[in-house]
Amino acid sequence: MNIRKTTGADREALLKFIKASENLTGEEKDCAVELLDIYLKDAGQTDYSFITALGPEGSQAGYACYGKRPLTLATYDLYWILVDPDRRRSGIGRLLLKEVEGLLRDGGAKIIVAETSGLPAYEAARRLYMESGYSEEARIRDFYKPGDDVLFYTKRL
Repeated sequence: MNIRKTTGADREALLKFIKASENLTGEEKDCAVELLDIYLKDAGQTDYSFITALGPEGSQAGYACYGKRPLTLATYDLYWILVDPDRRRSGIGRLLLKEVEGLLRDGGAKIIVAETSGLPAYEAARRLYMESGYSEEARIRDFYKPGDDVLFYTKRL
């Protein structure tokens, strides 16, 4: 598995991953596309970074989006990890998470924050964070909508 910075050549494949995501709402999918386009269209922007995982045959297998949390010294947000639906549960998300952590650590980051839904559909994401050394720092009940909490996971790098 090769992981590298996302390029414009990745856009169509990543759009397919976003569209195919069963967990993301329409609004979340729109946001994911917007962040990708900001990253690809403005090389000088520093709000969002993207990396793409490539399978052995060279095709896009997944991606991660992350960026520095505004008004902090060295805290970063993990915005998305999305994997090709045909390759889920194969360790690609874990590899992308480890790569993001390494890049951030090497860049001087101290804390990474990942937020996710409390719905059962997001159990795999929550398990990934916990198994990767993250701590559940906070839960805001009914954050997204009634019955859908937001959970904040953090890891000190």
